[in-house]
Amino acid sequence: MRAASARLWRHLGWRGLALAGVGICWTVYGAGLIVTTRSGVAAATSPVTGLMCMEAWGTVWVACGLLGAVAGARRPGRDVWGFAAVTLPPAVWLLAYAIAAITGEYGDGWASVPVFAAVLLLVVIVAALTGGRRRICTCERGGHGER
Repeated sequence: MRAASARLWRHLGWRGLALAGVGICWTVYGAGLIVTTRSGVAAATSPVTGLMCMEAWGTVWVACGLLGAVAGARRPGRDVWGFAAVTLPPAVWLLAYAIAAITGEYGDGWASVPVFAAVLLLVVIVAALTGGRRRICTCERGGHGER
């Protein structure tokens, strides 16, 4: 078990772990949007639920989450599309909450804007710090993280 987890870590690294972890979280959150009704979320996202129903937005969260999780298993540098996928849903939610707060459709939306902004910021920081250069992952060359 320990060898398997070490092998998985060598393959994923921080970049892959961030993508896979966020992707799994988005998948669960999207499933929650599909199966449960939350009046606060519905009110806060009314600027975008006019375009698609909440179940469709939940499907977007799930799809982007799955793309992120799959990209996390890809080699670094070939996973940029995964970072784009995991930033799309919170960016849309950030805008929706901000618009709902500004227009008065959901006055309490301002309190959630920083949460979505922080998530976006952290994903962008991880993407930038771990680099998008194409390289062979350490699990294929047996190294310990050298480039």
